Amino acid sequence: MPAMRDEDLLAYLFGESGEPIVAQCAGWLTASDRFRVFLLANRDKVRKKARTITQSETMRDLQLELDTAYHLTQDRRYLLEYEKYLAGKTRGPDFTVTVKDKTSFNVEVKRLRSAGEFAQWANAICDKLTQMPPGMPNILLVGTEQPERKSIEAAQAMARLRRLAEAKDEQVFTSRGLPDARAYIRESARLSGVLQHSQWSDSAGGQAILWLNPQAKHPLPTAEQKALLRCLAGG
Repeated sequence: MPAMRDEDLLAYLFGESGEPIVAQCAGWLTASDRFRVFLLANRDKVRKKARTITQSETMRDLQLELDTAYHLTQDRRYLLEYEKYLAGKTRGPDFTVTVKDKTSFNVEVKRLRSAGEFAQWANAICDKLTQMPPGMPNILLVGTEQPERKSIEAAQAMARLRRLAEAKDEQVFTSRGLPDARAYIRESARLSGVLQHSQWSDSAGGQAILWLNPQAKHPLPTAEQKALLRCLAGG
């Protein structure tokens, strides 16, 4: 069977869409054979998402997912699986990374659609905690459109949420789908860290800061902390 040309793959995924994701995917395909292998292997999953999206904002969410995949595939040690947990009909993180058959960790992706006010961070964190499987490190990558100086940082948001939980401000958590503040404290131990990718779609690659959870049951190994930051710095 002949290899699929880039233009045919893009047409298969996105049809005649003129959204920015198409041009960006074309650039990634040219730049990275590893990303091309990933996209070919997961083309049906990506197509299913892309063909059901009707709003540009939602397409930007998918663009951040693929942006994350592109960056993660740049580390040759990484075996990257996309939506692994869906096979078991379980809500789970977007990506599972295996490093040389030794270390595994998950990366869930969330895009904040404005400058990143505390309420948005709280919504995102509380919603995503229940997707974090126990027994292994879990990273939440949060993409923000604005420079860091124009939005609160992950560390600030996480510290405030912890204070509110310890003060038993129940409404903050019950209004976001958790049973109570105590549940937040319990579930947040599954979160190893939050990787904030500011201005992620900028041509210069944006900026990345990793907040590490001191209460995490399964911390991300130091080598992978550095590797994630290095991947995102690759532009």
